[in-house]
Amino acid sequence: MFLMLVGLSTSMCAQKYRRYFAAKDMYMFGVCLSVADSTVYFTDIKQVPNTSIERGTGFLYSRNAYSNQLQQYFRSTSGGNCTAVTCYNQKRSKLEKKYSKMRQKYQKRNFVVKYTHDFAYNPVVYNEQDDVDLPAEEAKKPDASK
Repeated sequence: MFLMLVGLSTSMCAQKYRRYFAAKDMYMFGVCLSVADSTVYFTDIKQVPNTSIERGTGFLYSRNAYSNQLQQYFRSTSGGNCTAVTCYNQKRSKLEKKYSKMRQKYQKRNFVVKYTHDFAYNPVVYNEQDDVDLPAEEAKKPDASK
């Protein structure tokens, strides 16, 4: 009986979070700014399959994990410290516009723009054991014990 209750509560919790996250393919690129000099590294725009997206808002689940992947890659290859930013969109054409806009911005400010072609993001997928804050409407529900 106890195992049946645990299994039922786990599946109900998973369904609750499944309402907020969907698996979709996204296009991404990264920008890495070197702290030591005025060098900016751009990655290629790549399609990342099965990423977790928040329903309604379209935000990428665990966005900071993608930037951390890029930062770790540059630390391992160049050994330097850098700040990484990841840009994403479901439509490649919109992301290409952002890519060219950012590239032009850094070129105008006299940064040395370099490109890396061998970096690829690994998808970060929502896991039921992750501690995730629910959207505001879930948080506003009154407590039944009052």
